[in-house]
Amino acid sequence: MPTIHDVARRAGVSSATVSHVINNSRYVAPHTRSKVLVAIESLQYRQNAVARSLRRNRTGTIGLMISDISNPYFSNLVRGVEDAVYEREDNCKLILCNTDENSEKERLCIEMLLEKRVDGLILAPVGGNVEFLQNLAEGAFPLVMVDRFLEAVSADSVVVDNRAAAFALTDHLIRLGHRRVAVVMAELTASSIEERIDGYKDAHSNAGIALEPDLFIHSNSDIDSAHRASAALLASESAPSAVFCTNNFMTLGMIRALNMSGKRCPEDIAVVGFDDFHLADSFRPPLTVAAQPAYEIGQEAAKLLFDRVSGKVSRSYKKTVLETSLLIRGSCGSQ
Repeated sequence: MPTIHDVARRAGVSSATVSHVINNSRYVAPHTRSKVLVAIESLQYRQNAVARSLRRNRTGTIGLMISDISNPYFSNLVRGVEDAVYEREDNCKLILCNTDENSEKERLCIEMLLEKRVDGLILAPVGGNVEFLQNLAEGAFPLVMVDRFLEAVSADSVVVDNRAAAFALTDHLIRLGHRRVAVVMAELTASSIEERIDGYKDAHSNAGIALEPDLFIHSNSDIDSAHRASAALLASESAPSAVFCTNNFMTLGMIRALNMSGKRCPEDIAVVGFDDFHLADSFRPPLTVAAQPAYEIGQEAAKLLFDRVSGKVSRSYKKTVLETSLLIRGSCGSQ
């Protein structure tokens, strides 16, 4: 592999001059710059990223950890981060990891990213590595949490008002006349799910409707598990007239269960869900959802992280809350 010294010899200049041309760190006369660029091209010289990172104490790489890329919400969030990374002019790189909501896998992924000397990390925390993450934060390692946050970790976070959005969804069903609204909830140690359940409860309290324990349906956060839990709910003698699903996978599992049971939506049971996704408005009936600005969450998280990495901010860590949108469609029986 050609070195910077090879380029310098080919161009007839010093290695320092080549470095200035590559890094644009000092004025170099146009004629000299041209000779250096020709030499770089003819030798097919590429900078040694490892050596460069050692000199700058940065690798130009950031980590992104989410629970599952197959979830449309996280796919859009990743796109937001990715676009922010590749819009930069410093040739920044992105390493993506899926944790599968497993705290042990999360810990292993973080350790792998640290070994690769990433400059910072964006993650949707699983919840089982609070002390480990707080130690990173206390060591001034740039860290931004997305989708959910950990109170005990001193880091920036980008989230939505889950409680208010869940209240709006549940309240809409209640205003349509539903008095037995079930909630299919993902079993996650995540502030986002806890807040959505709180919003569901708030709507019932606001309407003076007592909560029924048998209407709280628990499921692992995957479509198959949500389908099984939803099928059991629909087959019960005390099936509700409406259902609130706490994330995309819960919604898709419920829709599958409805289709296989022969029950009609919204005639037999109304359905609302948290998170919009591609083709949600093409379902029959189209799905009523609380839509999160997933792409914008990714963009904002990347901006916050880059500011931390560059040292541009010295402020205390902040929680950024973006707005959701209530999209009323046919699955709740009202448009």
